[in-house]
Amino acid sequence: MNKWLTIPIKERKLMFRKLGKNRTRQQKTKLFKNMFQGSESVCFLTGVSLNEFPTDKIEKFCENKAVFAVKTAAQKFPNIVDICITNSYNTFHFPEDRNYLVFARQDMPINQPNWVNLDLIKRETYSLKFKNSPDILWGSDISCGHSRSVCKANRWHENSLDNNPDNRILGPGIMFDTVAAVMAHTGVKLISFLGWDGSRLNEEGKIKHFYDIETDYKPTMNYVSDDFDMKNLKADLTEHEQEIGQKSEIDLTNYLKSNNINIEILSKMSNINSYVDRNFVLYKG
Repeated sequence: MNKWLTIPIKERKLMFRKLGKNRTRQQKTKLFKNMFQGSESVCFLTGVSLNEFPTDKIEKFCENKAVFAVKTAAQKFPNIVDICITNSYNTFHFPEDRNYLVFARQDMPINQPNWVNLDLIKRETYSLKFKNSPDILWGSDISCGHSRSVCKANRWHENSLDNNPDNRILGPGIMFDTVAAVMAHTGVKLISFLGWDGSRLNEEGKIKHFYDIETDYKPTMNYVSDDFDMKNLKADLTEHEQEIGQKSEIDLTNYLKSNNINIEILSKMSNINSYVDRNFVLYKG
């Protein structure tokens, strides 16, 4: 029997922190396996659709669901988020005393010092480490470049947390290398996405985020500069990172389906491939 299922869903993050104390990264990764088995869940990302609905309406929808948030989306919903998922860029220094877990990956292999590209970020936000420790910290396998990344080389199953508990294979992008793997590992049966709008660049090579409007939630750690053209974010291919991610939205959906997880988009503003189901329940009432 899965003992997680004997604990009320909103109390499991507290139990994880208690049980995970003084355990290794691999032990803690194994510990949260099927933490939300069979549960419905919501995942907040940082697209502009996160601004679309009143906070109280979103919180009502999230009742009795596991709630995940990517990067600074956790700051908007600190009282209902169970797990914040982040990397080193466009993120924030989460507090030590917090109501949610933080599962993070650095941008170098776990046995190496972290590295942040100063050419990408606003220098005043530069930081190699979080000020407070995440509940789990993984590394990144960057040796693959983009050509052998999760998306381009179909390494979804290889990148699962069962198969790869130390380093995340480069996605590229946190959605593809970390978010999908974490949510599959927890055993949820449904993910409702809000703020996953698709990384569609404008003519200046920029992506709009919810914190461009709600500036209280702007990143305070390695904030990618407005001067950087994201079309130049390339590795060993001519495609930039956002092109690769856009072409992989169907593959991501099918990977999650192979883990018995259905997904849906909650906003009409999202540019994610129409292959992904829509549920416009938040527009009602």
